[in-house]
Amino acid sequence: MTQSILALSGGFPPPSPEDWEALALKALNGAPLERLVRKTRDQIARGPIFTRADIADLPATWPGQAPFIRGLAPARDPFVPWEIRQSADSADPKAANAAILDDLAGGVSALTLTLDPAGRAGIAVRNRAELETVLDGVMLDLAPVHLDAGAYDIEAAGLLLDIFEKAGGMAGGGLGLSALLASEGAEERIALAKRARALSPKLRAIHVDAAQVYEAAGSEAQELGFALAAGAEAMTALIEAGLAPDEAAGTIEVSLAADTDFHLTIAKLRAIRLGWAQMLAAFGCSAEACGVYVHAITGARMLSARDPWTNLIRAASAGLAGVAGGADALTVRPITQGLGPSTAFSRRLARNLHILLAEESHAGKAADPAGGSALHETLTYRLAEAGWKVFQAVEAQGGASAVLASGWLAGEIAPKRAALEEAIALGKATLIGVSAYPDLDPRALGVEQAAYTPAPVNDAALGASPRFALPALEPVRLAAPYEALRNATDAAKSGPVFIATLGKLADFNARAGFAANRLGIAGLTVQTPQPHESLEDCVAAFKASGSPLAIICGTDTAYAESAAGLASALKAAGAKAVWLAGKPDAVNDAGTIDHAIHMRSNALEDGRLALAAMGITP
Repeated sequence: MTQSILALSGGFPPPSPEDWEALALKALNGAPLERLVRKTRDQIARGPIFTRADIADLPATWPGQAPFIRGLAPARDPFVPWEIRQSADSADPKAANAAILDDLAGGVSALTLTLDPAGRAGIAVRNRAELETVLDGVMLDLAPVHLDAGAYDIEAAGLLLDIFEKAGGMAGGGLGLSALLASEGAEERIALAKRARALSPKLRAIHVDAAQVYEAAGSEAQELGFALAAGAEAMTALIEAGLAPDEAAGTIEVSLAADTDFHLTIAKLRAIRLGWAQMLAAFGCSAEACGVYVHAITGARMLSARDPWTNLIRAASAGLAGVAGGADALTVRPITQGLGPSTAFSRRLARNLHILLAEESHAGKAADPAGGSALHETLTYRLAEAGWKVFQAVEAQGGASAVLASGWLAGEIAPKRAALEEAIALGKATLIGVSAYPDLDPRALGVEQAAYTPAPVNDAALGASPRFALPALEPVRLAAPYEALRNATDAAKSGPVFIATLGKLADFNARAGFAANRLGIAGLTVQTPQPHESLEDCVAAFKASGSPLAIICGTDTAYAESAAGLASALKAAGAKAVWLAGKPDAVNDAGTIDHAIHMRSNALEDGRLALAAMGITP
């Protein structure tokens, strides 16, 4: 039996960009084509359409070849296509060890040890014995170990190097030493980096933490530009300390954030390779050494604490973007990140996402899934150019350490953060479950809060305070102000808001649903809206409700005819505030309406005003 597959496009003439433009203009009904152009936060155009013509002049590249836009290797490992990296953060070293062994048995291929000697934000490790407890049973020749010790990076790196040297070999990993080698402690960090290089070229001692720019709500270009500036600062110091350019380049790893903006994350991860290769070439690195080991980590700024289940969607989308963008290593944050320490359940979900991506989605089968896509190739180069401009601006200010210490970078990020927060509040960007479509009764997801007080030790390498302070950016979590409103509502145990309806169910149902969703972001509920025979019946129902806030819902025609009269009657009946679901210009006497909620009203301000009307103090 012979089977044939017919092309669905067979028999149809190939469409041209001009054909698409004609259809688009027809659909726009007189509006200009520019109306379809979306822009990134760096004002980079991302559409409305990309074609082969957009990438015709771009150089042809291949996976495993300089400038490594398409990845460091010609093909991914068929069994572990990327480093499945999981972070351990339990305060008790023994509990952290149990979690690590469970992670490794469940498919994790690399570890990040988040350390904090006080045990508040990581594993309470202070000396070599406690670090050995954390790593007890871990086969260091199979599982790469990475450190995240913040300002304790020097002390922690020394302890891990001691363990590595005693073991006599390791599968690689990273010491997590800050790339800010123009700041305090640089000599110690360089000495540790040289010691690590002598021990094994697979050990990446220097960590460029560009993800902190993302977590502070910086833009993609700012994240890329800072990464390049921190890398250049590290390269300068390492070469001056006697390392050859290729050796210095091999000691560095870069961490970037992976976000739910799928296509932009892919382009960002590819763009860092392009900019990095150009930066390393300026230091005299060979073409073969101009690649960068990229660690993608799903963003924390996008996470919800009130409804952590929605974080699972965010983690899956960001994780797929990370591996499709060619990340060499991927960390999926546990969905409980906004609540506190990870749990066995949240860690299992995180590592299972890797397995789904690799074995179900087959994301690791292609070396560069986005290669050849006109959208991603174009965005890659445009982002690389924008990131390079930020890099130049940082260098003009004195470099990565200088812009962090002086506050210049924080000042540059501030308007980007404000614009992002405003976009979310105005509905131009969305945090599902937070700024839109909240679940007011999400299924509980507990966090292990076992009390742990580290016992006193006499040989603490990690003391009560770090020897060298590291300049850093302040992270934000975009859901926090919305969750503060919901927390206030919960504490007040407020009753429902009254929906004052005009007309039949079909007339008010859509706007009543919108009102329920809009108030839900502040944790408020609404009474089930009912049709009323007359305005008097509606007012009587309001009196019976006991709510101080009423929201009028109906059609624009009904608003023109009856909204002003109904608003006056509701206020006479005791309403402290009367709102309108829709724009107030539909009401003949808009002065009778205290506030209007609609698709482009400020959701956060709506929530604050609603709580005030209900007598709740956020």
